[in-house]
Amino acid sequence: MKNERRKYPRVGLTGEASIALSGIVRTGKLMNVSPSGIQIESRRQLIEQLCRFKDDAGLYPEFDLEFVLPNGMPVKARCGVSHCRRISQEIYHLGLNFTALSQLDEQRVDEYINHAVAA
Repeated sequence: MKNERRKYPRVGLTGEASIALSGIVRTGKLMNVSPSGIQIESRRQLIEQLCRFKDDAGLYPEFDLEFVLPNGMPVKARCGVSHCRRISQEIYHLGLNFTALSQLDEQRVDEYINHAVAA
């Protein structure tokens, strides 16, 4: 049996996310979601933009993220980068933590995950 170390389940997700940082909007591909965050696939340009705004401690800035769950429910969140993994010269996988999520959006994410896990 696989020993899962994650605190929350991850559920696969497809679609597109919009990332807004300093007035510039970029997009990424949704990969999976959990109650605490989301994973997206992004292009190098987003990573370069994030790197320009790193703080003195080398941390990426928080930014606004919007996406639509497969059930049609929109979600808006404030996110921070938990990890960044380079997949190829142009493609990166970003693990994002939700740092601010409205109660309604949190409920939408939880309902989607619970429905997907039960299926």
